[in-house]
Amino acid sequence: MGLRQRGQEEEWDGNGEEVKPNQVDDAECKAKDCHKHEHQNLRCRRFLASPQWKCFTLVVVGFTPVFGVILAMPHLLAELHVEPHMWSYWLHYGFGSWISIQFLYNFLATQWRDPGNCKSIKPSQEVTGQFELGGGDDAPRLLYASNWCTKCSNWKPPRSHHCSSCNRCILRMDHHCPFTGNCIGAFNHGHFVLFYIFAFIGLTYSLVLSLMAAYTTDHASRWTELILPKYKEHKDTVGKHFMTGLTGVAVSIILEVLRRKGWEVMIQLAASVLAFIPVLGTGVPAFQMAWFNTTTMERLFPMKEYVQLKAQVYCPLGPGFYRQSGRENLKMILGKRWWIRLLFPVPGQLDMDLFLAPPPSQAGSQALLQRIEQVKENGVKQEVKHCQDLGFDPGPRPEQSV
Repeated sequence: MGLRQRGQEEEWDGNGEEVKPNQVDDAECKAKDCHKHEHQNLRCRRFLASPQWKCFTLVVVGFTPVFGVILAMPHLLAELHVEPHMWSYWLHYGFGSWISIQFLYNFLATQWRDPGNCKSIKPSQEVTGQFELGGGDDAPRLLYASNWCTKCSNWKPPRSHHCSSCNRCILRMDHHCPFTGNCIGAFNHGHFVLFYIFAFIGLTYSLVLSLMAAYTTDHASRWTELILPKYKEHKDTVGKHFMTGLTGVAVSIILEVLRRKGWEVMIQLAASVLAFIPVLGTGVPAFQMAWFNTTTMERLFPMKEYVQLKAQVYCPLGPGFYRQSGRENLKMILGKRWWIRLLFPVPGQLDMDLFLAPPPSQAGSQALLQRIEQVKENGVKQEVKHCQDLGFDPGPRPEQSV
């Protein structure tokens, strides 16, 4: 009798060891799943940066101001007994229109303006790819560590990072905002902060106006006088099913208020409440970091930027290194004529030197001077073989110290 042949040939790895078929299949499945996951992430990032997504988010954020000025404002003012022949009537319309235009302009500018491309920016020391540390006479004259981006093939200026979603390096990158579909960088950070400021002012105004129109217009239509009658209507349901009964009471009150006040007033009130929650949740931290001159990237990844104290000796920059006064910090992202941007929907005139050679704070300058003296007296505390171990890529260099 002949020998039975194997149904499947044996496979071997590079070390001469046998690899079972099921192990090969598992490895191939994992590789396919990883490739599929990366492909899906790429498609998602492209969609979130597409014009279709930006138009959708514009419609979402623009509903409250546009609906409020065009449809809700006449009913709100009528409920407050403000007639068209009164000067306050046109004052309300003027303020509502102005705050809406300012908000929409700055939101659009945040979406579509280039946040700052580093491709065409050349360092002050082109041979080594280093940028200078800014500041006055009290600041040490130092250079930033060379930081080469292998994906973009350009030198990174101070406080700049490579964005994987935009696939490029962004000047003074704060973060990538998926809602606006754009990175927040040097050239649109001012618009980003301003649209939050105008959103907060506009929504506060809308909430006050809507609540006054819904509650304090006349004695016969106050909400408090609706609670007891509606509760009596649903008393039996509340006794049998407490939560269902309370829900019925609330719905009945809302429908009665809609009937008396009009759907425009209540829609504006609901839209203002729903919009106010995310504006507070994300706008307050955004304004706080702008006030202290700290980017989101620096908060999430501190101690990732270095200055060169001397040859092959680098010092990391800690949190708050660039913190000036709040007014000066805002002027940096809004421009010298910042007050015009608070009045009119115009772009800012930014000082590029503040981005290419950012000045340190007084405390930051003193800390660097102390560090220089420590290195002179005691030498370095830690040695590494490659600068990549510190988080930056200066290119092929000899052994580094820190």
